[in-house]
Amino acid sequence: MVRKQLCLLAICLLATNSGCITLTSLIRGPKRPTLDTSYLEAQGYSIPPGGMPAPVHLPAGSGPSVVLEVRGSEVPQLERVPLPTDRSMFLQDLVQESHLHETFGQLEISIMRTQDPSQPPVRLVATTDDDGRVKNLGQNYALLPGDRVIAIRDQRSALEKFISKRMPK
Repeated sequence: MVRKQLCLLAICLLATNSGCITLTSLIRGPKRPTLDTSYLEAQGYSIPPGGMPAPVHLPAGSGPSVVLEVRGSEVPQLERVPLPTDRSMFLQDLVQESHLHETFGQLEISIMRTQDPSQPPVRLVATTDDDGRVKNLGQNYALLPGDRVIAIRDQRSALEKFISKRMPK
């Protein structure tokens, strides 16, 4: 039994950090409940002290725009991106025009779309390849005014990326 555990430990130490989730959860012990509001704030909610989250509204008269949040560095970058008024803008257009794929490579993108102020936002998920193209054409969503686009750099290790390139689904 001890030999199996040592073998498992050795394999996990050789693997990436994400490859041994179960062992690290056993070592760390039970999780303590914590409330991290940074993710809610990134999704477009403002959290008043002791209050319920409320959607953040864009200033009136600023024209149609989306909020682009880029996570991948130590400090998330927020930017207001104006939408063109003469044509539709899609997720792939935003990634390629902002050159995010050149900086971060593959991206995991979430679009937080509010439809009704009394309802939580709808989350639309997409992934892009190294060229900034959306991997699944059905996930190349049209951007609407007020959308919050959250782009996260692909967190996989080099080994995981190599395997996924060599063994397509």
